[in-house]
Amino acid sequence: MITFVPKIRYNKFQMKKFYSLFIAVLLAVVSFSARAVTPTWEAVAGLNFSTLDKSGVDYRPGFHAGVRGTVEIPSVTQGFYTNAAALITYRGFKIDSIAFNPFYLDIPIHAGYKYDMDDRFALFAEAGPYVGVGLFGKSQGYGVFSDELGFRRLDLGFGMFVGVEFSHKVSVSLGGDFSFLKVSDDLPFMPRSVRVSVGYKL
Repeated sequence: MITFVPKIRYNKFQMKKFYSLFIAVLLAVVSFSARAVTPTWEAVAGLNFSTLDKSGVDYRPGFHAGVRGTVEIPSVTQGFYTNAAALITYRGFKIDSIAFNPFYLDIPIHAGYKYDMDDRFALFAEAGPYVGVGLFGKSQGYGVFSDELGFRRLDLGFGMFVGVEFSHKVSVSLGGDFSFLKVSDDLPFMPRSVRVSVGYKL
């Protein structure tokens, strides 16, 4: 059994470091977009099932939705590409009878390879890091990112996905995200998520 007792804490210095890192990531994404060829834009949405790397923690169904830009780089090899996305993601989990409902802005930056079977069907695989920014959410009447519960707003991790693309327009992918950071001092475990996504090129 995992027990969780809210504690009052103040982490203004950590928040300053978090905001500095977040701004640096945004600048990197903007620089990437400016230097690359005009990306192909895609609307993305799907389901995710989140938990922690600890027994006794239950999965909770969630969702993600946002936009993704993909740039093909044939100069590396035919079929190679990179992409970056901005996704609003609900990554909840449950410990005993206590539900935690955090929402994040996830920014994955991946590299991948797509193999065209023919004009109507292609297979792809991609992987890369992501940055998650805690937005809001509640548990036990407290904000999960408040001083009482103390969830870290910054999440860093790695994602891997495989999928299929139909008619160069619609894609379906399955994969997972694996965080490198612990949720909080009181929950020293790292989040894990399984994702099923559908993309539609705009």
